[in-house]
Amino acid sequence: MKLFPAILLGLLLSTPAFAAAPKEAPPQKQLTKQQMRMKDCNREAKEKKLKGEERRSFMKGCLSGKK
Repeated sequence: MKLFPAILLGLLLSTPAFAAAPKEAPPQKQLTKQQMRMKDCNREAKEKKLKGEERRSFMKGCLSGKK
């Protein structure tokens, strides 16, 4: 019976370790020109609701800079 209070006390004393502030997220890397182009082309294709072959064709032209 004396073991239960000892376990409970141990849990209560260890709780602050679990309540520590979360680690900061690592800084985000800057996107390359190609990554920015891909992001922009994907956004534009989504806005135009392109699917299948139309999307592939659009993306090919967009990523090559022909739009």
